[in-house]
Amino acid sequence: MSSITNLSCLFYNYSQMNCTWDINEQAPADAQYTLSYQFTGKTEVPTCHLTGCCNATCHFRKDKLIHFDIIQICVAESSQHLTKPCCISISPATYYKASAPIKVEVNETEVKWKPPRGVHPSDDFFYQVEITDNSNNVKKIEDVKLTKWIIENRKKSYSVKVRARIDNHFSDSLWSDWSQAVNIEPKPKDYTLLIEITLVITFVALVVLLMFTCRRYKLLENLCQPIPDPERMFKDLYDHHNGDFQEWINAKPLVTKVPDECIAVTLED
Repeated sequence: MSSITNLSCLFYNYSQMNCTWDINEQAPADAQYTLSYQFTGKTEVPTCHLTGCCNATCHFRKDKLIHFDIIQICVAESSQHLTKPCCISISPATYYKASAPIKVEVNETEVKWKPPRGVHPSDDFFYQVEITDNSNNVKKIEDVKLTKWIIENRKKSYSVKVRARIDNHFSDSLWSDWSQAVNIEPKPKDYTLLIEITLVITFVALVVLLMFTCRRYKLLENLCQPIPDPERMFKDLYDHHNGDFQEWINAKPLVTKVPDECIAVTLED
């Protein structure tokens, strides 16, 4: 009986496989483990590099990994007590995990991102967007086919993450890890229209108030009195001296009138 359980493997970037497994309590203390794999119809049985007691990483040449083929993966235990290897047979396409979408950015009315980096079995991806309402921490997930999501309500603050999976024609293909979250802040209120309306109302109110004041106190009538024309009142000044006041004054010397002789009158009682 094998002491190895729960063997599982994931494929990444069209060239890498990571496998993990558990060891039960009956495993010998001196046990060491080896992971190997073999494609159907191939005689080669390569081994993989162990990165810990219960995990291993395998690297493939791009022309060696065929995602819709079947690959048999075995973990063998080497110790004084020989046990049966633990093996699984899987299709890499079913257990392929894409990397997370990149360059997640917030534009004016939408969130955009780029597809996962790397070489994948398919360039056709499905996406999910996780939207967290920051006011109450309520989360919802939406399925998206395009590389963008339209922001529904710019009056709220959100936290948004995106993940992807390849379209490998299997309904249970694996989702990538979530991308780093980006925040969507509420759109600032535009007070331009309100300011314009306020200015118009203020202007109209001032005009009405001015008209009422002028009508009430007849200020408009007083302000609009005609300015006297000096040419009409001083014809000689303008007709003979071209409006030169100094010349006009000099041409008309002041004449002092000699008073009549006074005669003394005596009044008798």
